[in-house]
Amino acid sequence: MVKYREILRQRAMGISIRNIAFSCGCSTATVVTVVDRAKARGLEWPLPEEMNDAAIRAVIYPREPKSDASKAEIDHERVDREMERPGVTLMVLWSEYCDAALASGKEPYMYSAFCQRHRKWAMANKVAMHIERKPAQEMQVDYVGDAMGVLDLDTGELLKVYVFAACLPYSGELYAEGFYDMKEESWVEAHVHAFSFYGGSVPIIVPDNLKQGVAKNTVEELVVNEQYRRMAEHYGCAIVPARPRKPRDKGAIEMGVRVIEQRAMAPLRDRVFTSLAQLNGALMEKVREINARPFQKRDGSRDEVFIRQEKPLLVPLPGKPYEMVTRKTATVNFNYHVAFGGSRYSVPFSYVKREVEVCATKSAVWIACDGERIAMHGRLRGPKGSYSTNPGHMPDSHRDFAEWDGNRFRRWAGEIGPSCEAVVDGILKSRKIEQQSYRSCRGVLALAKKHGKEMLEQACAKALSYSPRPSYKTVKSIASKMAESVPEDPDDGAYLRGSGYYQNLDQEDAEGDDE
Repeated sequence: MVKYREILRQRAMGISIRNIAFSCGCSTATVVTVVDRAKARGLEWPLPEEMNDAAIRAVIYPREPKSDASKAEIDHERVDREMERPGVTLMVLWSEYCDAALASGKEPYMYSAFCQRHRKWAMANKVAMHIERKPAQEMQVDYVGDAMGVLDLDTGELLKVYVFAACLPYSGELYAEGFYDMKEESWVEAHVHAFSFYGGSVPIIVPDNLKQGVAKNTVEELVVNEQYRRMAEHYGCAIVPARPRKPRDKGAIEMGVRVIEQRAMAPLRDRVFTSLAQLNGALMEKVREINARPFQKRDGSRDEVFIRQEKPLLVPLPGKPYEMVTRKTATVNFNYHVAFGGSRYSVPFSYVKREVEVCATKSAVWIACDGERIAMHGRLRGPKGSYSTNPGHMPDSHRDFAEWDGNRFRRWAGEIGPSCEAVVDGILKSRKIEQQSYRSCRGVLALAKKHGKEMLEQACAKALSYSPRPSYKTVKSIASKMAESVPEDPDDGAYLRGSGYYQNLDQEDAEGDDE
């Protein structure tokens, strides 16, 4: 029970807020609220003896008049829960509330009254501290909950794109970029691109506790992933993750994510993108529009506040952007190439079947064997299956690998049919160095074991009708779809019979013998 009378008495004596709170067993916030409300209501010490705590409370906290019984009640707890979901706004919830109210035969509140009552409920049921932000002090980062998509023209598959978002809390300046995955390399690269976009770095990065960045975050210990820590050191930053299950610690990016979902991603939902670069170009165009849009409740825009007050205070970028080094062990293939990141890189042919270590940054790939570097390449960023071949790594003659030559692949394909031979010939000619196409040729010919020669020939013929030089992916996709759609009726052209067919024949023969 709050000691209202004692609080007002001690305050009239000039005792400090902190000491009053200690003496009356309440918080300093309660003391401040009671004193302010009493002053607003004209209550001053000394008070009449009959005016006890209950009477004082009735004066400083008067009961609100009851709402019109004909109005439909607002489920504030539901509204609060739904507002946490991506893309949900008060306008959407008000529309749903109106539908439910009319269905129950009651009159709904107008939109302005709906918002006013919910904000009043939220203020009474939630306590949030306003934090004054300083310019160029921190960058908050997170992934957007919803994903976008890129259409793969070869397979027709819609590839998921995960959107990284960054925000400078003082100005609200936003940055967004899509990646095919949420792995550590993409996470670190996104930070590098964000710093480049802002034109400087900040002393503090505030991420969520996702595993790509933070290995452990407890009261006793904070462990940041090694690559993430090195990136932060490179830019002179400190990683200060938000507390677990405390989204208000990074409220700026939480709001920024919602804005990006509603104003950048939602308008692009019906557009078809065929490359990640195309998607990111459209996404950043929308984000720039958001940054340039004037504020609703204060002067200027995100861009204006950022350029005038925040950008001059950013930490200058280092001479070179941070490059993350990724390592893996691989075995050199028969065509003297090693696979890394969906692409293949050549090494001297004498290392065939040897185990090597592949190291890669964003821009370069190098291969080492027994601690000695044996090859260096630029990092490939094209479609999967791309080759980087150094002519110096090739043998003078492929006598040791004579069985793997173009003529033999053409001969094998010719045994299946002319369409298959044409497909293999097109694949062999699609590469500047013929050996780079051998893997795709083997993949096409291997489909004969899975689907049969006749079906492979039909798939190749159909692929040739689409393109004079179809890829292995195209043939494989067509063959798989043809196999799924093979009819069971022999009259429809199918020659495959299930076990039930022969069981029926055995039964008919037995009935014939009985006759």
